[in-house]
Amino acid sequence: MPRYPEIRKHHAQLDKCVTCAVCQPVCPSFQLSGRELLSPRGRIVLLRRLLAGDIEPNQISPDTFDFCTLCYACQTACPAGVETDLLFIAARKTLADENGIPKTKRMVFETLEKPERVNLAVSLGSVAQKVFGRKLVNRVAGGMVLPKLRGKPLLSELADIIPAEGRTRVRVGFFLGCTSNYIADGPARASLEVLKKLGAEVVIPKRQVCCGAPAFNNGDFDTARRLAKRNLDIFREAEVEAIISPDATCGGAFRHEYPELLSADPRYSGIAEEMSRRTMDWASFVLLALDPKFPETKQPAITVTVHDSCHLAHTAGTHGNVRELLKLLPGVEIVEMEESTVCCGYGGSFSSIYPEESERWQRRKIDNIAETRTSVAVAASPGCIATLRDSMAKLDEPMPRLLHPAELIAERCDWRYE
Repeated sequence: MPRYPEIRKHHAQLDKCVTCAVCQPVCPSFQLSGRELLSPRGRIVLLRRLLAGDIEPNQISPDTFDFCTLCYACQTACPAGVETDLLFIAARKTLADENGIPKTKRMVFETLEKPERVNLAVSLGSVAQKVFGRKLVNRVAGGMVLPKLRGKPLLSELADIIPAEGRTRVRVGFFLGCTSNYIADGPARASLEVLKKLGAEVVIPKRQVCCGAPAFNNGDFDTARRLAKRNLDIFREAEVEAIISPDATCGGAFRHEYPELLSADPRYSGIAEEMSRRTMDWASFVLLALDPKFPETKQPAITVTVHDSCHLAHTAGTHGNVRELLKLLPGVEIVEMEESTVCCGYGGSFSSIYPEESERWQRRKIDNIAETRTSVAVAASPGCIATLRDSMAKLDEPMPRLLHPAELIAERCDWRYE
């Protein structure tokens, strides 16, 4: 059997690349480093050399593919249509298979399959942050920069089923996501309130686990598959018409990663495809399925700018629905920022592993937000929100409030949630 089957499976994508470098201006890792090897073009050339036998996997530094936010702006910019999402994940999988997954990462991924252990670790981490401070906890965590953690998971505070207010128009399954569950609960709570107000009965399966994106994105496909199968089984049992998540990353896992991960599984391939078709990002579902009519407001008119989630902009292509939804709100004017579709620097674990570089890139996004002089900035990813809020809090200058679209809608409609 030829070596590197994951990369060879996507050989056609390597052949598409004409090394034009249109990808470089939109690539955070290239802009931060200035290194050709850390650009999409450089990575593709490296993969070609790997398949040609010119180099071995152990000659490739882990940073070559880890120092990437996986924003896939390069994919959107590419005139040749290279699907870099397939290539770069295949590269991470190949390097993980050949060189092994680092022990710390392996331990984290294995823990994701045991929610009770995740809950305990987060609870202890939250206490440690309060007692010893986040800087000391970060040092104990090997230099990783951890976000401020909740004391207990949000999932434990939510009802199993939230009935619609008035006539039930649709029954949906709600996938919370780890960021909402353990870090920033506002986007999820607001999302649930808006769904309820607009006539959706919301089912929140309590046995749901991590979507698997951290494992998948780091080449641990086996763990990602197990997590995917558990979630698919749980949401099938819930008998819901749609699966909605307040987190664009988690929704993207259901919609895009699960079918890819399980394509060769005779039992789950069809299930993954079916559940993928039922999955929508939160804003798209509210806009297209619920046809919302928001009440008039006595609140002052405001201006709002939108930071586009990378998953919605470069994988799903549905980022425009966030704007269309907000335009339905009385008294809200959208002001476009420069580089709205450029990554904010969060990139999941990227911001924890490369905190200094992430902060530099976040500052670029924050400057673009500030230049709009709007009172509110909206982002559809709780991870982007939590990371940017953290960075904004360190600045001694006025900044717009940063909200999830659901938080802004609930606020403008005077829909209270806790």
